[in-house]
Amino acid sequence: MLIMDYEVAVVGGSHAGLAAAHTLGRSKRRTIVFDTGKPRNLSSTRSHNFSGHDGVSPVDLRAAALNDLYKFGHVMISPQAVVGLSVFEGGYQLTTDQQQVITVRKIILATGVTDHLLPIEGLQALWGRKVFHCTYCHGWEVRDQPALVLVKGMIAWEVAMSLSQWNSQLTFLLHGTAVEDAAKRDQLLQKGWPLIETPVVRIAESDTGLIVSLADGQIRTSPVVYTKPIRVQFNNELAVLLGCELSRSGSVLTDAAMQTSVPGVFAAGDLAHPGYHQVSEAISTGHKAAAFCNNQLSMEDFMG
Repeated sequence: MLIMDYEVAVVGGSHAGLAAAHTLGRSKRRTIVFDTGKPRNLSSTRSHNFSGHDGVSPVDLRAAALNDLYKFGHVMISPQAVVGLSVFEGGYQLTTDQQQVITVRKIILATGVTDHLLPIEGLQALWGRKVFHCTYCHGWEVRDQPALVLVKGMIAWEVAMSLSQWNSQLTFLLHGTAVEDAAKRDQLLQKGWPLIETPVVRIAESDTGLIVSLADGQIRTSPVVYTKPIRVQFNNELAVLLGCELSRSGSVLTDAAMQTSVPGVFAAGDLAHPGYHQVSEAISTGHKAAAFCNNQLSMEDFMG
């Protein structure tokens, strides 16, 4: 058998990737983790809905996970980005942005997703701190407070149905759109929730909350703003290079063992789920992918 540089490459060093590396480290597998240090929740100040770690910052969670890996002398962390990936001699060959070429037997893809927000001044800077999109992640902390909801009209009713469990005083900022379905529009209005169609031009932070400026000069204030990304981009470029099967939304399809349609290639975290994106779920799938990856390696080694 050809000796590879590493047994496993984990591409992506956020919660799923580091969890996978932890399991592989405990399994005595020579592993390299490629981590560019840009996780999806980098701007969030707190991580919630994670039993036993509720309220811990994502930065601290990642730091603790990285610290756990240092005891494994056979797990390496690389800050390089993987830009090329191909089949090589019964394994895989990775090329980094520094032109380093590395060979491995198995791959775990944990490259996550990228959120694309409405192009509104100030929105990106407040994303994850004062502007939220996930009620399970942040709803409890801002429960029962008046909330501005910045969404396009086509999804306003669905968002309202979810948010109303946490916040009953909602004002919808539809940013130049409308709720076209008359029945849904009437239902929202009957609940006393204003539907403001004027475009939003700016969101800023104040000592008491958020200040939202509209194109017609109106000013709206609120302790919290909810919004939804206009697009969630699955970072599936490497999976595409290998020919992994994708879902309609772009997530990488896996079986129950987190293996993709390409033998020896696994996927974990947000990349491997079309919509349910939680820290706890990412960690769980990272551990699972690594365990089944290790099982494959053990079988191959045992059978010679």
